[in-house]
Amino acid sequence: MAACCALVGSLSHPVLAQDTYRTGAQGSDWNYTIGGGAMVAPNYEGSKHDTVRPMPMLEASWRNAISLSTTEGLKVVMRPLPDKGFFVAGILGYWLGRQEGVDKHHGDTLRGLGNLSGGAVGKLETGYQFGPASFGLEVARDLGNDRDGTTLTPYASYKIYQSQSFRLSGKLSTTWADDNYMNNLFGITSVQSRNSLYHYTPYTAEAGMKDVKFGLMANYSITPSVSLFAMVDVARLLGDAADSPIVKTEGSKEQVSGGMGLTYRF
Repeated sequence: MAACCALVGSLSHPVLAQDTYRTGAQGSDWNYTIGGGAMVAPNYEGSKHDTVRPMPMLEASWRNAISLSTTEGLKVVMRPLPDKGFFVAGILGYWLGRQEGVDKHHGDTLRGLGNLSGGAVGKLETGYQFGPASFGLEVARDLGNDRDGTTLTPYASYKIYQSQSFRLSGKLSTTWADDNYMNNLFGITSVQSRNSLYHYTPYTAEAGMKDVKFGLMANYSITPSVSLFAMVDVARLLGDAADSPIVKTEGSKEQVSGGMGLTYRF
């Protein structure tokens, strides 16, 4: 489930957000989106096995400045400069954690490593949009969960094609993660080594580049309110994340996710 949220979150801007502000029903400043679909994603970050999951989508937004959604959580966007291409956003989201039994039907790779509890994630994002291109930086910090890490993610996105009814966009990003994030997700302690089914060699994952990722998002407007979307996210784990026993020995450095669904905006 955590992988599901990760994918939707990474591509959520084209899914629920609109490029320009428009009023809701009867001239209201509020807009609402409901929808859902299905997606396939790795069982955990670094897994070589995938699972199909439901993908619910709900969002309430006010003037494209404040939103609450299942993809990003609570988000506040500010444009403090006369140049409206520059923006700053604060986000309060949630990480669902990782259960050691998540891979139990495909080798039980995580058995004996223990569960990682979920919790809030605070994010600060800044970026600049000019024409079809945009770039930015996102800083994320875990708040009260067992991952207990910090990440920095620079990104660039581009609207590859846009017509009245169809949009196609791409996003390229890479993520640096600190010691806590890397070691809690990819490290193996001596206790975990003894308890694991595969008796992994103890392993310490240190801070560094975690992955590089590319995503594509397509959106087709069936009516002004109803849209069909499809997305794919391809990532490659790097450094100590890629060398972890749960990735290098029993998992995969290549991580591919995808999904499609339908949304209704009113």
